[in-house]
Amino acid sequence: MKSKSWLKAIIVIIFSAVLMLNSNGNIKADQSEAQALNPFNLLFPPTGITFLSEAGNNSPVDITWSSAGSGAVTYKWKFGAPNIGSVILSLPSNSGGAATTLTVTPAAVDGILASLGLNPGDSAAGQWAVWAYEGNDSLKSTQTFNITFKRKAVLNSFGLLSPPTGITLVTSPENNANVNITWRKSVNGANYKWKFGAPNINSVILSILSNTSGSDTVLTVTPAAVDGILASLGLNPGDSVSGQWAVWAYNGTDSLKSDQTFSITFRRSALSAFSLLFPPTGITFLSNPTNTTPVDINWRRSAQGVTYKWKFGSPAVTNTILDLSSNNSGADTVLTVTPAAVDGILASLGLNPGDSVSGQWAVWAYLNGDSLKSTQTYNITFRRDNQIGINQIGTEVPEKFSLSQNYPNPFNPSTVIKFGIAKQGFVTLSIIDMSGREIDRLVNENLSAGNYEAVFNGSNISSGVYFYRIQAGNFTETKKFMLIK
Repeated sequence: MKSKSWLKAIIVIIFSAVLMLNSNGNIKADQSEAQALNPFNLLFPPTGITFLSEAGNNSPVDITWSSAGSGAVTYKWKFGAPNIGSVILSLPSNSGGAATTLTVTPAAVDGILASLGLNPGDSAAGQWAVWAYEGNDSLKSTQTFNITFKRKAVLNSFGLLSPPTGITLVTSPENNANVNITWRKSVNGANYKWKFGAPNINSVILSILSNTSGSDTVLTVTPAAVDGILASLGLNPGDSVSGQWAVWAYNGTDSLKSDQTFSITFRRSALSAFSLLFPPTGITFLSNPTNTTPVDINWRRSAQGVTYKWKFGSPAVTNTILDLSSNNSGADTVLTVTPAAVDGILASLGLNPGDSVSGQWAVWAYLNGDSLKSTQTYNITFRRDNQIGINQIGTEVPEKFSLSQNYPNPFNPSTVIKFGIAKQGFVTLSIIDMSGREIDRLVNENLSAGNYEAVFNGSNISSGVYFYRIQAGNFTETKKFMLIK
């Protein structure tokens, strides 16, 4: 039995070897010894690009890589998001997978992205690679490239918003206030250009990207910037140009004009720049209710037929709290004031004697709806004189300190308070309400010995009972008076 088994085994081995001989007597390679796949590289497109898909665009785009071997190798291109570990697209290469090229079109990719739920303008970022296959073997490309697929947004019609059609925009080299030109959005991702043409939009002479490098539906300009542009086009001050404006939306190679075309006129202001003269910047103006000496505030002329307004603001002129026409109903380049008039204004603003307010002043010129600010803005401080309404009576020196009853009493709105100072020193004369709160201080300074009278004006307080109190050295006295309006 053993000899027959051994013989049978020998026969099986020989028979198997014979079957493996080819017609030339060579032994065929066993399937397990098939040629191995070679490492291969991605070629195009490079990593990091954005592929813009577009319906109707059938221009071929080749995705390429190197060969993985010379045998019966086939390939599949794969895309995963957010990375290649999550494959969502798997496509065989050209020639049924045999080529090292996958040819696509923006239109075909757009259809695929739409089937994945992406809307026009949306994008998907991820990675792509290629797998090679031969028999039961497979091998991934040595690289994995980043790519973003973005669906090209189809431009939608859009309308203009502001400024409305038919306006006139007056420009001035001094006017830096922002003016917004606005319109509706076409699609996400679109860029915009504002265009102006004269006499109509077909003859474009200005073309400007919107804010944020063209991505906004707003173009912000200033009359000063527009004035510079108009000057560069040869327009003189007072000249104007009428035309039309519209907006163009762009998305790749596509463009679309706004639904409307609006009329507009740009007019350069005829006002010329002018400067301030007096008083110089940084002064303190001391007001006084009894001082009627005229003080002239003046500046240079802008143009013929102009009217002017002097303005004061605190802490800056942009926060205007005083607005006065110049002399001659605004026609002069002079505003005449008196310390007494200024004192009344400061009192109406709530300043007590001794108080001050610092700020800035400038002048505005006006002509036919145009306005222009002076080239300078000057600093100024207005201070109410501590001796407002105080007068020394005669030269006699009293023997003792005293405080007299006011006259008249009751009063409306002013009353006189007399007091005597027997010795030079610091004196305060305060007005106090029923709660004990000081509401005004008529005197707050050193006074020489003598008799005095102070005028209190109660026009800024309500009717009622009040007190006035003097303090001079060790002398203190309080009296009551009544305001009846």
